[in-house]
Amino acid sequence: MIVPNKVERVAEVRNFETDFLQRIKPSAVLGYFQEVAGEHSEKMGLGFEKLAAQGYFWVLSKIYVELERRPYFRDKIRVETWPHEPGKAIYERSFLLSDEQGIAMRAASRWCILKKNGRIVPCSAIEQPHVDFLKERSVSFDDWLIPETEREGEPAFSLRIANSEYDLNRHVNNIKYADYVFNCFSVRELEENTLRSFQIHYVRQSYEGDLLRFYRREISSGDFAVEGWNENGEKVISARVCFDRV
Repeated sequence: MIVPNKVERVAEVRNFETDFLQRIKPSAVLGYFQEVAGEHSEKMGLGFEKLAAQGYFWVLSKIYVELERRPYFRDKIRVETWPHEPGKAIYERSFLLSDEQGIAMRAASRWCILKKNGRIVPCSAIEQPHVDFLKERSVSFDDWLIPETEREGEPAFSLRIANSEYDLNRHVNNIKYADYVFNCFSVRELEENTLRSFQIHYVRQSYEGDLLRFYRREISSGDFAVEGWNENGEKVISARVCFDRV
């Protein structure tokens, strides 16, 4: 069986995937990326059911998204993805999101496979697919270091995790964290400034009943670091959000 080295999905942006200005939300973008990556993993023989039978599952470790513009409600979009040569324990994957004007977003991501006990499974322990891995990357990016914030004063956003945040692995779905990160900004800030990039590092899984508190710090003009912490003083995520000031 020939495995395609790229897959794509064509869709129309739906109203519930947009914000108060009817622009596609970052969480919806990550949702499309997650779906098309899952579809490709199935074609590669590394889908959910096959991994689950071995006691394994996929997790997104880090993602960086660079934006030219944000499609709006009812815009037609095309999402493409392709994987790169696996490392010792990390699988890297590129994404492109295009609209009728051309490429609107580029993304780089890092994934790993975990055992049910949370331990990372080395790539060498997995039967790798027969696919021509592409060296071409959707975006030139290697700055995975995110500056720290300070947990002082009131958090910018907080919530207690309930069942609606869960995915099929019974922890908070990775796309949900994008909503939490952007809830650290006001309607006015999001309306008056143009989003140029965001990245999220997934540090620890969150579960039902966890209280998460998010803090933000402006590193430079329009450039923010955001961190989410649980009640045990454990960091859950780190994020970076960059705006063009109006």
